[in-house]
Amino acid sequence: MKDPLSRDRESTGRADEAAESSSEAVLVSALARGIRILQCYSMGASELSARELVERTGLPKPTALRLINTLCEFGLLRYSERISKYVLGTEMVSLAAPALGRMTIRQIARPMMQELADYCQGQVKLAVGHRMNLAYTEVIQGAGSSVYRAETGTRVSLSRTAAGRAYLWTVPPAARELYLQDVLTRDPVKGELLAQRLAQAQQQLRESGCTVSYGDMQREIHSVAIPLVSPIDDEYWVFSCSIAVFNLGDNQLIDDIAPRLMSLVRRVESSLGSMRGAAHELDTRPWNLAAI
Repeated sequence: MKDPLSRDRESTGRADEAAESSSEAVLVSALARGIRILQCYSMGASELSARELVERTGLPKPTALRLINTLCEFGLLRYSERISKYVLGTEMVSLAAPALGRMTIRQIARPMMQELADYCQGQVKLAVGHRMNLAYTEVIQGAGSSVYRAETGTRVSLSRTAAGRAYLWTVPPAARELYLQDVLTRDPVKGELLAQRLAQAQQQLRESGCTVSYGDMQREIHSVAIPLVSPIDDEYWVFSCSIAVFNLGDNQLIDDIAPRLMSLVRRVESSLGSMRGAAHELDTRPWNLAAI
């Protein structure tokens, strides 16, 4: 039979373990909340007040203010006296540099992208995706291009762009179906529209190996996109080319630009050696609207 002191030590040990576990949970929760604050920022919302951050995150005001102050202390946020709002700090730029630097595909593809962009008087972009997030990592403007130049890091619409739809057909089927289910649950109309666009993208991939957008995002801009055959370190890559309609001849997007973009993608894949032992092939099984 254990003496009372031993029982007390065991009880204290369990309490300490519980407290340590609780502390770890709090730290993880605090980190998640801090990330939520940073994720409030986008190209359309680069300057936000404390009130706007509280509203967007749904956090209690005291909690949000403590997190905002911590992020400012580490240079991830900065308060601008000029506009009386918080902006992303320069430390965010410093953190982005090594993230982009490790992506050697950018250095390999850049001269080829510039060549194609100059030829078509358009814009050639490279996007990388993980889970359901897709963002541009390289944006090349061609000589004479009048296409608006998106900033590196801009998130890409998965439904309204050729690159987004190509990406959705590149990720594993389970991830795509889960994403569609989520869209259908939140907005059935948008979900049905996305399913229709994906069915069209599937047909385009089968017929020409690319996806096409005829003014889905901007009426005067047409785009074509082609994904890499296999992921690189669990990240999926998509090349796209966007051209103003007045710089395009009849059927030029499919008959001329798409084959040139395909050649670029295959040359990049050859340089990367990604065609050897591809870990994931494009899934172009028939899309069943009744199944989602």
